[in-house]
Amino acid sequence: MAQRGSEITNEDLALLCRQAGSLIHAEVNILDVLEALRNQSDKAQMVEIIDSVRHDLEMGRTLATAFSRYPNNFSPFFISMIRQGELEGELDQAFLNLAQHYESRLGGTVDARRMRGGAGFDWEAAATAFKWIVVWLAALVSAACLAGAGLWAAAKLGAFEEAWLGPAMCLLVGLIMFLGVLLFSVRRR
Repeated sequence: MAQRGSEITNEDLALLCRQAGSLIHAEVNILDVLEALRNQSDKAQMVEIIDSVRHDLEMGRTLATAFSRYPNNFSPFFISMIRQGELEGELDQAFLNLAQHYESRLGGTVDARRMRGGAGFDWEAAATAFKWIVVWLAALVSAACLAGAGLWAAAKLGAFEEAWLGPAMCLLVGLIMFLGVLLFSVRRR
């Protein structure tokens, strides 16, 4: 078995995440996914980790818990993404998002946060991974503001009594937020 460096690099993690995400998306059993990842790895340390993770899964532990046993190789950001993917039933998307994250940090170097034992939180990576929620919230708030302004203008023009403006705004903003949450939850599945 050929071995490059002994450290697991961002390139290694990007490859692992991309392959895992693709296989899980193709509805391959997670134990078979780990076997495929093990067979494709050329680093003894990665093979050892994958074997341990597979053993933990067979013992009933979650994937996030299994990876968290290796804080020098998998950052808290990695663990939280995997945990969230497991909870939402979107593990394939979590792995693919992680692949993009590590691919953006290629160069064959080891991520500095992992070298410190995962002591720091990678805010940049979190912002990148969750930018969609900020956009979604901004769209909901702007829709609610526009609707509220429309109601206010209608009340000023005499379309209805100003006494009803407060309840009408609350009802409209609530309805917009509710529809936004429904659309968001359908889109995420």
